[in-house]
Amino acid sequence: MSAAPTAVRLRWRSVAAVWRRHVRALLRVWRVAVTWFVVEPVFVLMAVALGIGRLVGEVEGHGGYATFVTPGIMVGTAMFHAIFECSWSAFERIHQSVYDTILTAPVTVAEIVLAELGFAVTRALISIVSVGAFAVAFGWLPLGAWPGLLLVGVGVGLVFGGIGLLFAALSTSIHVLSLVFTLVATPLFFFSGSFFPVSVLPSWLQPVAWAAPLTPLVQIARAMAEGTLDGSHVVQTLYCVGMVAVLTPLAVVAMRRRLLK
Repeated sequence: MSAAPTAVRLRWRSVAAVWRRHVRALLRVWRVAVTWFVVEPVFVLMAVALGIGRLVGEVEGHGGYATFVTPGIMVGTAMFHAIFECSWSAFERIHQSVYDTILTAPVTVAEIVLAELGFAVTRALISIVSVGAFAVAFGWLPLGAWPGLLLVGVGVGLVFGGIGLLFAALSTSIHVLSLVFTLVATPLFFFSGSFFPVSVLPSWLQPVAWAAPLTPLVQIARAMAEGTLDGSHVVQTLYCVGMVAVLTPLAVVAMRRRLLK
């Protein structure tokens, strides 16, 4: 009688090894990376908070516009880092046969996916800390919000890392891949409550905005910053967990089909 097949177990050392490879690659270009993580998002925050903030004044129920918009810009910037890493960078690694080389080692596709998600989380957290430190210095973000915002950063990395990997695995060309920014990241950044409350949108658009994957993360981050967490944020957290639970195995399947032809 043949023995039952053994369950495939993840080798976390393999996951960590791939993650370290990406970290070393990022450190080689750290001078340029400073502009990604600090200069560009800080300019956006300053322009919006100091410029539009002077025109808007206060947002009803949230206080000053600068404090309202800061969590949204932090989460939105983290989203761009996570989705870029797992779409554009992963697509390049596919076409440069980087993953093919990695798979010659004791590493599975599932372990590669987890490493990619881990690095997406890393980039999201670096972004959160970089922009958040500036916001704290200007008094737009309380120090007590940091632990919660870092947890939100983990969620951003996992959700949008999964979306990015799906685009990387399914895109047939770099031109198709660009849709992840034009049709996903940019609309989400502007219509998920980052710059204005979802309630000001037309009634027909509000359900779409509330269902968008960035909206719950922005809402949770803002509640963390304002100290206004309630039961609705528990539901939003569960929604994010559900997205990760769906996107991660889908990313594994899509990447396996792309890499193991």
